[in-house]
Amino acid sequence: MFKKFIILSLLLILNNCASPTTALLGPSITGMRTGSVYQAGFSYSSSHAFKKAKEHLEKIEKTKKAVSQQLDQFNDKIIKDKLNRVVSSNQADIFFKAVKDNLKKYN
Repeated sequence: MFKKFIILSLLLILNNCASPTTALLGPSITGMRTGSVYQAGFSYSSSHAFKKAKEHLEKIEKTKKAVSQQLDQFNDKIIKDKLNRVVSSNQADIFFKAVKDNLKKYN
């Protein structure tokens, strides 16, 4: 029974069906295969570095999307404010022209 359990466990590990557990075994397998502690350490550190770099890139992409959305909203607000100023300045010009015309008319 114990022998069957060991064989089944090895099949799962070697078949990569249990990838989270085999991630911990990667450097030790490299060390056993090559016999070099340095190469096993390099294998572990490089995989760890790539994992951290991927996490940072994902975080940068999220931040980039959020900043882009905020800039788009800010640009829309600026455009609306400019249009409102143009409309209000035109209305002010029309108002002052009407006041001058009325003053000329009644004076």
